[in-house]
Amino acid sequence: MNWHRLYATAQTWFVVALASIVSSGFYTVVVIGVCRRVVGLSDNVSIFAIGLPFFVVLLFVFASFLPKPLRKAGMLSDDPEKFGPWFKRDGEA
Repeated sequence: MNWHRLYATAQTWFVVALASIVSSGFYTVVVIGVCRRVVGLSDNVSIFAIGLPFFVVLLFVFASFLPKPLRKAGMLSDDPEKFGPWFKRDGEA
């Protein structure tokens, strides 16, 4: 594996992991808020019994399903040649 491919792989893992953590954290905060306000659960129950398992499940769901939409949106790219001119060798156009 050359360093171009290593960079492409690291970029893909980082973007997917960051997007998964942020999105699952957002939805977990919404679910915890609903549990506290609407259902009337205590802080410990809503955070540790509902929020933490919900976060873990959503993290795995988003990590497995997000690469395709992110690639379609142009945020991920499997081809290292598309990352920009800094990967071009001397003499290449």
